[in-house]
Parts: sequence; structure tokens; C-alpha cells
Amino acid sequence: MPRPQVIISLNGGLVQDVFCSVPGIQVLVVDWDAEGACPGDPGIVDVPLPDGPCRACVSDFPVAPMNEVAGTDVEAAIDAASQQGVLCDQQPFVCS
Repeated sequence: MPRPQVIISLNGGLVQDVFCSVPGIQVLVVDWDAEGACPGDPGIVDVPLPDGPCRACVSDFPVAPMNEVAGTDVEAAIDAASQQGVLCDQQPFVCS
């Protein structure tokens, strides 16, 4: 039985897409690069840390079903990584 898969696509350090083979998964993104953000901006929280407070942006990211990866640049990148032996787990990638 194949393990569940999650694909997170980034561009410029920002999450662009999330795909998952299991329905109903919640993906929370915590972005520590929140300099310049103001309290009250959407998703901005002040995080109490032992070394002092830090600001982060926390968002609930929409998740698309795995079949929506078919035919995309994301699928092409994963196929290339699989063919070139980059992936540590040679589990077959299935986008359906």
C-alpha cells in the first residue's frame, strides 16, 4: 500500500500550491519571515519565545487533491527528480 503523499510547491520562498493524496488534510503554514508586518495584519501573530517575542504569519493553506498535479510543472519536476535518483524514497509517484 503506498504511503500518503503531500506535495508543497514553493516559488520565491512562498507556498504556491499544496497537493495531498489523502482528503481532509489541514496544512498550516508558519512563515517566520514576517518583518515589516504589523499586528492586526491577516495571520500575523506575536509568538512568545524564550529568547524574546518574535512575529510570524500563520495561515491555513488550501489543499488540492493529488490528481490536480497531473500535467503541471510540479509533476514534471517530480518525474525528473525520480528519474534522476534525487528522491530518497523510490516510491512511485501517483497523481490520481
